[in-house]
Amino acid sequence: MNDLLETSSHSDFQPSLTESPETGGRLGDLLVSQGIVRRPAVEEAATRAARVHKHLGELLVEMSLVDERDVYRSLARQHRLDFIEQSEALTIADVALYKSIPRRFLDRHAVIPIVKNGDELLAVTYDASANVPELGQAFGARTITYRLTTPTDFKRIGIALELGISIGTPTGETERAAANEVSDTLSVVSREGRQFVSIFEAIMLEAFSQRASDVHLERYGDRIRPRLRVDGDLRDLAGFNLTVEQHTGIINVIKIKANLDIAERRLPQGGRFSITAKGQEYDLRVQTQPALHGEHVVIRILAQMKEQIHIEQLGMPERISSVYRRLLDCPAGLVLVVGPTGCGKSTTLYAGLQILAKDTTRKVISIEDPIECAIENVQQTAARPDLGFNFANAMRVFVREDPDVVLLGEIRDSETALEALRASQTGHLVLSTLHCNDSVDAVQRLLDLGMHPNSIAGELLAVFSQRLAKRICPRCKVEDTPDPNITREIYPDGLPGNFKCYRGTGCGHCGGVGTFGRISVVEYLPSTSRIRRTISRQVPLDELRAVAYEEGLVPIREHALELVQQGVISLAELPQMFTLDQLAPPEYKVLSAEC
Repeated sequence: MNDLLETSSHSDFQPSLTESPETGGRLGDLLVSQGIVRRPAVEEAATRAARVHKHLGELLVEMSLVDERDVYRSLARQHRLDFIEQSEALTIADVALYKSIPRRFLDRHAVIPIVKNGDELLAVTYDASANVPELGQAFGARTITYRLTTPTDFKRIGIALELGISIGTPTGETERAAANEVSDTLSVVSREGRQFVSIFEAIMLEAFSQRASDVHLERYGDRIRPRLRVDGDLRDLAGFNLTVEQHTGIINVIKIKANLDIAERRLPQGGRFSITAKGQEYDLRVQTQPALHGEHVVIRILAQMKEQIHIEQLGMPERISSVYRRLLDCPAGLVLVVGPTGCGKSTTLYAGLQILAKDTTRKVISIEDPIECAIENVQQTAARPDLGFNFANAMRVFVREDPDVVLLGEIRDSETALEALRASQTGHLVLSTLHCNDSVDAVQRLLDLGMHPNSIAGELLAVFSQRLAKRICPRCKVEDTPDPNITREIYPDGLPGNFKCYRGTGCGHCGGVGTFGRISVVEYLPSTSRIRRTISRQVPLDELRAVAYEEGLVPIREHALELVQQGVISLAELPQMFTLDQLAPPEYKVLSAEC
């Protein structure tokens, strides 16, 4: 079947939003006759469409004169086709049928097979002139019935089926639009409200399918700019030409779900809620921001991890992963994993928890916000700052419950830092995270939080600092020529003779960007007697860093360069991850400190 479809040579789809002499009238006349738009507006749009070489319907939608659904309903009437919406299509869709056809074939021909009944195959398209007989041959169908939908709904249907989501036939008085697996129990009774919910869900489905970590909804005058952060980079979200009204409506939907005040548009607000798609639960953290032209919204996506995470999957060098394993056996002390937001700190701690959970001789307690992965044999508790149950309060209570190991989600303030050090002083192994630039800077961060230098020196076992680097797409990786501007920063004395680097050229697998997925880049600060003495003296940061290099600090640049040479990440990635000082060789930093 796949061979038959792969060898097809149809041309790329061109939208059909113009008049057709053999069908039921002109599109503009149909829209006017139905009272959807006034004739002067159609005539003005037609003149402009001819000038900018666009189809009339496409321009009417762009000018916000008509709704996309109204255009395609009229287009369906014009071509004597039935119109179908996303919710209706998904109630009858056969996921297995969709997944049996190569995705690039369906995208190229703008058609999606929905269901096969006997000798008839039902397919949806946004091309009113679509004719793909290969589909009928592939499934043994004598006839293919096409139903027209909007390009936006076509994309949503494809994403939903790609994720394995179908609704099934609704029963009783259940509304089809509310049956989508991504929906929660939000009740919106107006037609406009349901439309906003539908658009929001489509955006989130697209975010999930692209492995996005954040969704940004931004407004600049009358231009709405939705963007996704994928593998650390922001990308514009294609296919969603939102109006100002839709942007406002979507923000209201988000606020209702996150239990925020809809009427408050002058102050920032923060909230959270969860949704489920294809059996995967996502915790969404919402932050609204008042801006010049209207509110902006950022949604942080945290997938609830179901599979076990192993240290070998983190990408740590063996010399560092073996140290991490050894530290988990220590009876007491403080182990920190540090780095910026979204660098995988929690994932590294979870990998350690998986090992600790197998030790039946010790009790392990975690305090998290939120709990991202349920682990057997670990007593996990979610912090509730809204109820006065924060990290510091939890630490004070849980040390009385005879734990051997405590995982503290994050050290955010002086009170939490103090309780973490006290717990490590009283015979508990404490694992936690901290936001700072590198492993040495973690010491300064604890000092800034008011911790005594002697307490830090006495209890700190090790600090792991990490970043996430974009992996080169394995399907389009080629050897690259080193950029001399970058290599001068990394190798001031000259490039090594055996140096090699690679890059991705861009392909269908990676969406043309040349990267796919990310890997941890790690450094490790040990706690030797000399480093502890230096911390106790509270020396300047540069002097502490120089001592750390001499005492065996494995700098993060070394791991990054190993990954460059191995063809895992590109050389061009390094300046985006590190400062000039972090890219410089350690010997230059030591000399600078001594001077």
